[in-house]
Amino acid sequence: MPRAALPPFLVLLLALSAHAVRAEDANLTTNATGAAGSATRLVVAQKAYELALESGDTILLLAAIRLARGVSVRAPTAWERTAPGEVPADEPKGRTAAPDPASDNAIQIVQGLAGEDPDLQDLVYDLDAQLPQGDVETAVVALSDLGGGQVDSWRMALSGSVLTEIGLIGDGDSPLALSVTDESGNPVCTMPLGMVPALCRFTPARNGFFTVTVQNAGTVKNSYRLIGN
Repeated sequence: MPRAALPPFLVLLLALSAHAVRAEDANLTTNATGAAGSATRLVVAQKAYELALESGDTILLLAAIRLARGVSVRAPTAWERTAPGEVPADEPKGRTAAPDPASDNAIQIVQGLAGEDPDLQDLVYDLDAQLPQGDVETAVVALSDLGGGQVDSWRMALSGSVLTEIGLIGDGDSPLALSVTDESGNPVCTMPLGMVPALCRFTPARNGFFTVTVQNAGTVKNSYRLIGN
């Protein structure tokens, strides 16, 4: 027995409903796999570096420095800070930035930890004397100051079907939260408040604009680094 055709108004209603569901879907694919990129490397290096400083682990410190020095950084050219959080002039000031594992100061610290151990001294010497071999990855890094209780918003264009990494490294003076939404305001990634570096990895389904939000839940200024691959 042939099925009866749906009334035209019902066909139109179903079509509109399906379109509405698609319009509300986040600009996001379910496949976010892929090799670790430059932003992931910098976030992992920062976590390892801070852990090494706390524990005094020279080998871990060497690994963090080597990982960080394998990534070159440049300032963003297409990111727009659309809603900058203000820093009151009388707000207490903390550190100006998180310790950088790629800095000369990091080399001096690991040299001190190596002490009189000849094997560790050789490793430190090799690390300081040699440039990274092969192709060096590049990360985009924006520096910003964010007042206590304030929120920064960054607008950026991302390519569809390309794995995106957004990292956040605060100075450790206050907890920060990281979130990403698409052009329709749909959540793409949400990282809770914390003192440790955060990382979002996702793949947009299509080209589009995204908003990255950084929230400072503390009471003092936080100098943070926002990183993209």
